[in-house]
Amino acid sequence: MVDAQFACGGVLFDDQGYLPAFLARAAEEEEKIEEMTFCHLRFGPADLRGLEFARCRFEGCSFSGCRMDRLYLRESVFEQCDLTGWTASDATLASVVWRDCRLSGAQLSGSVLRDCALQRCAADYLSLSGCTLRGCSFADCRMPEAFFDGCRPTRLRLSGCVLTRADFTGTPLKGVDLTDDEIDGLLVAGPELRGAVVNPAQACELARLLGVVIR
Repeated sequence: MVDAQFACGGVLFDDQGYLPAFLARAAEEEEKIEEMTFCHLRFGPADLRGLEFARCRFEGCSFSGCRMDRLYLRESVFEQCDLTGWTASDATLASVVWRDCRLSGAQLSGSVLRDCALQRCAADYLSLSGCTLRGCSFADCRMPEAFFDGCRPTRLRLSGCVLTRADFTGTPLKGVDLTDDEIDGLLVAGPELRGAVVNPAQACELARLLGVVIR
């Protein structure tokens, strides 16, 4: 579960000069990186595809411009990291928490996220297109114009999020509580909203978007 206090971190890594060689060796030897804490390091811009991390912490690190497609990441935490323009398509992410991070324009399309959480993150234009979202939560995040289109959500939780003009086309929202979120200009075709939980003001806004006239 995303709120479980799983043990992560361990060996401290803060050597910027050695980081590229360390990551290159892990990729070449297909070696899992586990139980490490990375502090105030720049991981990119770089091509870091196919890496695997487990039970790691990333504190104040920059992944801006990193390409990490096919990333496998589990039981790890990102604190106050910059992931602007980060690409991790077709990744597998399990029990990962992003807290107070910037993910503007990050691309996670086609990935599988299980029991993951974004908390107090700035994630405008974040792309989760075509993702599988199982037991994931987004709390107090700014996500205007984010892409949730074509997702397969299970037990999705959205609380206190700014979702202005976010795209949920083709993503079923049955059982998803949106009452605490800003959803002005939400992009949907209509059927996605069947079973979604909204407040009266939101219902009027959604009806207007869908061309329904309320008198």
